[in-house]
Amino acid sequence: MKTLIRSMQFTLILLAVFAISSCEKNSDTSKGTFKFSITPIGESNLNKSAEADTAMVSYHVMVSVEDTEGNPVLTDELIPVYLFGAGFISEEVELDAGSYKLTKFLVINPAGEVIFAAPLEGAPLAYLVNDPLPIGFRVAAGVTTTVLPEVLPVDDHTPGDFGYVNFGIQIIRPLGFYAICIIDNPMIMAPAPPLTTAKLTVFAGNNWHYSFRLEATLNHIIIRGGHDTYLFLLEKEGYMPQKFYVSARELMATTKERPLVLKIPWDSNQWKVLVLRPGPEKGKDAMISNLDPEKNFGAHKFFEATFITEPVLTVMRSNESLIWFNMNDLPKSATIRKVMLKLSYEVPLPWDSASVFIPKNDGTVEKLGGVLQKIVEPWEEEKVTWNSQPKSVEFNQVYISPFIRNVNFIEVDVTRLYVPSVTTDNVEYPNYGMFFRLWPREWVPGFRFASSDHPVEALRPQLTVYYTLPQ
Repeated sequence: MKTLIRSMQFTLILLAVFAISSCEKNSDTSKGTFKFSITPIGESNLNKSAEADTAMVSYHVMVSVEDTEGNPVLTDELIPVYLFGAGFISEEVELDAGSYKLTKFLVINPAGEVIFAAPLEGAPLAYLVNDPLPIGFRVAAGVTTTVLPEVLPVDDHTPGDFGYVNFGIQIIRPLGFYAICIIDNPMIMAPAPPLTTAKLTVFAGNNWHYSFRLEATLNHIIIRGGHDTYLFLLEKEGYMPQKFYVSARELMATTKERPLVLKIPWDSNQWKVLVLRPGPEKGKDAMISNLDPEKNFGAHKFFEATFITEPVLTVMRSNESLIWFNMNDLPKSATIRKVMLKLSYEVPLPWDSASVFIPKNDGTVEKLGGVLQKIVEPWEEEKVTWNSQPKSVEFNQVYISPFIRNVNFIEVDVTRLYVPSVTTDNVEYPNYGMFFRLWPREWVPGFRFASSDHPVEALRPQLTVYYTLPQ
C-alpha cells in the first residue's frame, strides 16, 4: 500500500452496562451503552485541522447501524467526539443487546467537513482496507465489544470513491454581529441614552429562531448564517414589543466601534407591569390523577400534564393540573395588554421526537403537545379531585409545543385567556384559572414543571401582566 495513503482506525467501544434507575428497584439487563474511543494509527492531520480551536475540540462521527434483518437502528446518527488532551472521547449511546451491522462511518471536523470515511464494499477505494463496510458486530449485556472500522482520509476524493451517494453533511456558517440596546427617550439629552437590557429573538428561514439576553453593554451575538434577511423581535418588560427586519449585510458591517443600535421607543403611556409569583401560602394550584380520582393533590410540587406508567399497577397514569393567580392588585381601571406565563422545570422529562410527531393516514403529521384552557367554574385547591374537576373550555386555548432549549424554562403568551372575549354564542366565559392537559390526546411522557408549592422559589410559575391606565 502506498505510503501517501494514510489510514486511521477508530475503535468503537460498546459498553454493555446495567441501566440502574434511581427510582426503580429492577434493572434492565437487555440494554447497554456504546461509545467511541479513537486512536490514530499512522500519519494523521486530525490535530492540524483543529488549529483554530482551543481546550476541548468537538468532532462528530456520523454512523448508520442496521440489525441483521436490514432494519435501521441508527440512521445518520451524529455522535460528538471530543479531542481531549492526547486522546479522544465520545458521548455514550444506548443500544439493545443483539447483532448489528455498521453501514456508514464518517468523521466530521469542527468546521462541518467530512475528513475521514470508511469505504463501502465494492467502492473504488475499498481495496485499501482489509474489511470495508458493512461490518458485523454483537452487543451483549455485561460484555464490552470492540469494532474496528478502517477509515481513509477524504482529501480530494468524492463520496462516490467511498461508495456513498453523498456524505449527507450540511455546513452551517455562523454570522456574528455587535449590538447595543437603548430606550429611545427624546427627553434624555446628550451625550447618549443609557444602555439597557432586553430580550432579542432572531428568526430566520427553515423555522430557525433563538432568543438572546441583551446586557446593558456591547453584545456580541452569533446567529445562523446563510440568509439574506432576519426578523428581530425586541422585548423589554413595560415596553411595547418591537418587530423589524435586518439584512445580513447590515449585520456583517457592524463592529465594536459601530454596533447595531436596537431602539425601544419610549411612550408617556408605557405599559405598566404586575408580576405574580406566589409561594405555597398564597399560590393556588393542584394536580389531579385518574388513578386516584378521589384524592386531592393540592400541595403537589409539580405543575404537570403527564401520561406515564404507574410502576405498581402497570397501567398508565394521567395527571393534569389547575392553576389560578390572584390579580386583585391590578387596578380596576387597568386595560390588560399582554399576559405572559413563565414555567420552569428542575429536571426535563425526556421525550423522543418520534413520539410527538405522529404520521397520519392522510399523509399529514399530528403534532402532540399540551394546552392551557380557561377554567369557567369555581374550584378549591385543597378539595379538587379528578372526579370533581371544574369545567374548562377549548375556546381560545393556548397550545404548548414540545421543546428543547438551552434554558430550563419556557414563556407562554396566555393573553387570550385573560382579555375578555365573546364567543360565537355571545357568551363571555368567567375566568377561574388555567387547566393544563395534553393535546390533542395523551402521549408519553408529557410536561412536568414546578408548581407554587415547589421549594425553589425561582422555579415557581410566574405570571407577568402588562397593562395601561386611562389618561
